[in-house]
Amino acid sequence: MTTHENAAGDITFDECQIGKGLKPLAQHGSIVVGQDGTITLLGTKGDVIDTAPLSSTTAKQMLVTGGQSVSLVLDGRKYNVTPGWGVKGRARMGALSGIKAPKALVKLVRDNGIA
Repeated sequence: MTTHENAAGDITFDECQIGKGLKPLAQHGSIVVGQDGTITLLGTKGDVIDTAPLSSTTAKQMLVTGGQSVSLVLDGRKYNVTPGWGVKGRARMGALSGIKAPKALVKLVRDNGIA
């Protein structure tokens, strides 16, 4: 499963490829959408790449990748992320059940973290 919710209600997207422009930052990173209204990008070893409030974050699926990648802008800093990279998983919780990971991430950001 590439998407899960922990006991605190945070939603995590595992196996995310995270980059800034052409520079890769993490091949197997994670994206955490917190119940506290934040989004955090984590590197392969769990190190924090960036964090921002959801209210100042925008997300848009990138058509050039067939919708598999998402353009995230956190407080003006742009990242290209591919949630569920190499995994054919779908979200399996609440209102996100059955939605592919990129679309679920965009929905969470647009709805300010409310699943």
